[in-house]
Amino acid sequence: MTYLGFHLTFILGPTVVLTAVALRSRARLGPRTPAALFAVAPLALLYTARWDQYLIANRVWWYGEDRVVGSWLGVPYEEYAFMMLQPVLTGALLLALLSLRSAPLVRPSTSWHGRRAGAAAGSALILTGLGAGAWALRNGGGWTYLGLILVWALPALGGLVVASWPGLRAFWRESLLTWAVATTYLGVADGIAIASGVWTISPEQSTGWLVFGLPFEEALFFAVTNGLVVAGAMLFWVPGLPPAGDGIRSE
Repeated sequence: MTYLGFHLTFILGPTVVLTAVALRSRARLGPRTPAALFAVAPLALLYTARWDQYLIANRVWWYGEDRVVGSWLGVPYEEYAFMMLQPVLTGALLLALLSLRSAPLVRPSTSWHGRRAGAAAGSALILTGLGAGAWALRNGGGWTYLGLILVWALPALGGLVVASWPGLRAFWRESLLTWAVATTYLGVADGIAIASGVWTISPEQSTGWLVFGLPFEEALFFAVTNGLVVAGAMLFWVPGLPPAGDGIRSE
């Protein structure tokens, strides 16, 4: 398998189908549907590219030269494409699930009372990312990849959780299901790609822990990045919903 073959096999098909479903449901989902679908992708590219360049340059992971079309700044073109496609895939799944919701789609309350749990959860993520990530990087060796994920992803995820908490709380079933399905699906696809030699995770810079055969760091990567996408898409989508009223209440 090549990296392009990975996209053709696992990524492009479901992304196109779910995006079409979400866009066809725009009348129900509201005017911010395109923003929720597509605005996260360029932000993900900007936030991830330099981090990924560092990982590859330091051999935290590497790719087979015969498995990619080419590279720029050491990163395969297909990797840049994945940075853009994953947010669209996961965001489209979220919107497709939201379109199936039987209850009215209305803007949730943004009162401080409703945000307190989000502030606590977000703060915990930020502190964990900075604290545990710094510890892992200081120890280096097999903790390196884990530390790089923690310090890169958890503070951003914590901030997004705080900002998007009203939507995550009101639509928690769709948010949780999207996160679980996307993380599992991409984890399985990643495991197949690793077994096929498309890319390799450094055994010296990873813990060696496995989650159903997948390196723990890779499972964590998809867990946190799909969390980022769900929270980010929710942040773009919720403001376009009509306010609760006329006897309609948000959950």
